[in-house]
Amino acid sequence: MPTAARGATLILLGALLAQAPLTAAASEPRDREYAGPPPTTAVPATEPTAVPSTTAPPVETPTPTATPTASPSRPAGEPPAARSWSDVVKQVTETSPDNPQLRAADTSAQASSIMRCFKLDEENYCLGLGFVDQVPTGAQLQEVMTPPTLRADGDVGVEQDIPTGDLTPASFVAERASMPKSVRVTAELDEMQAAWDGREKAKALRLLATGDQGASATTPTPTTTTTTTPVPTTTPTATPPRSAPTQGTPTPVTPPVNPPAAPVKPPSSAYIMKGFQTSQEKGYWCGPATFQSIDWADDNQKDTQASWAKDLGATTSGTAISAMVKQTNLKTAWPKSAGSYVVQNVSGWNTKTFLTVHEKHLGVYKAPVIEHVQLLKRYFPYLAFNHSGHYQVGRGYDRAKGTIAIFEVFNERRFNSRGNVTNGPKNIPASALFNATLANSFKNIGL
Repeated sequence: MPTAARGATLILLGALLAQAPLTAAASEPRDREYAGPPPTTAVPATEPTAVPSTTAPPVETPTPTATPTASPSRPAGEPPAARSWSDVVKQVTETSPDNPQLRAADTSAQASSIMRCFKLDEENYCLGLGFVDQVPTGAQLQEVMTPPTLRADGDVGVEQDIPTGDLTPASFVAERASMPKSVRVTAELDEMQAAWDGREKAKALRLLATGDQGASATTPTPTTTTTTTPVPTTTPTATPPRSAPTQGTPTPVTPPVNPPAAPVKPPSSAYIMKGFQTSQEKGYWCGPATFQSIDWADDNQKDTQASWAKDLGATTSGTAISAMVKQTNLKTAWPKSAGSYVVQNVSGWNTKTFLTVHEKHLGVYKAPVIEHVQLLKRYFPYLAFNHSGHYQVGRGYDRAKGTIAIFEVFNERRFNSRGNVTNGPKNIPASALFNATLANSFKNIGL
């Protein structure tokens, strides 16, 4: 019996020893970086290639959490092209950052969060910047946020004077970042509404700038409606999509307004809005003054600049060009002839394209252009001093002379006794007006 018992004990001990390595291996903590899957497990295409381990035994890991897949031709993190207004609402709402995240971010991160870009069918639109040929990089956004150089070689004795009233990129980002998220999303959707409605116009402008337009490329018309009967503009109170952030399914909006067919070439020269020039009443009211002129010429009713300052959301920091475009679409009939107004970046244009677009808009559609310039003496020699970003009314052109006619709304003498009398009709070389537009950090116009 003692021998049999001893034999049974040895057998039991041997079995326990045989299981010891497995128990030890199972109790080892799992490495943070997995050495690689078992030979029979396929590596997902999105996972990096792992370096084989010579020490750790193969341990089966849980399947990693799935991440949104992106199209091979689209950078990671970039939303797919929006094919409907519902897509736009969803993308804008989901990508708008939370307030704590914005408050903790530095200026560069805030700019990237606020000036987000979206693809509307084929066109790229960035909040604040407008329609762009290419989505800007982080470095390019930082350049946008940098104040422009006011003094050029030869500007001896030309000091910087008062700001005249456009909203700088830094102020634009700061204002949007300070809003409660619900208010900010509403402002973003207001801006995106004009972009969505005007995407066909933006496509025509892009093709014109690249020289790839067809016979009717400069006439942005829909494929499902006739072009001789434009759709009426949306009324100021009809804003159903603005409640989209709190709704599961956004309410559809009215179809985009598109300009009619333009079978004739622009005349060699054209001037509109004769007699509707204004002068801004406050130093930072170039936006309200410009809009007062545009609206006055539309309905022959001269509303006060104070009322337009309220509608445009103008502050002592200035007026956003997106607000100028929004109110043009809501409060005037100009879109009936020119199509929905949009914010259009011109950094990829040249002087010829800039003048050609003005000829089309002013000579064929007979609708004004919202000029957005840096008001510098080297481009506007009637000035005595350099000034800030600024709005003017584009209201004519002369092809033979290569000039664009504007209403200057800023009277320098009114705000500086040493200044010149500068407001009223002016004819500016197209190259000078184009370069003044590029000198502004936003590099965009409204049309």
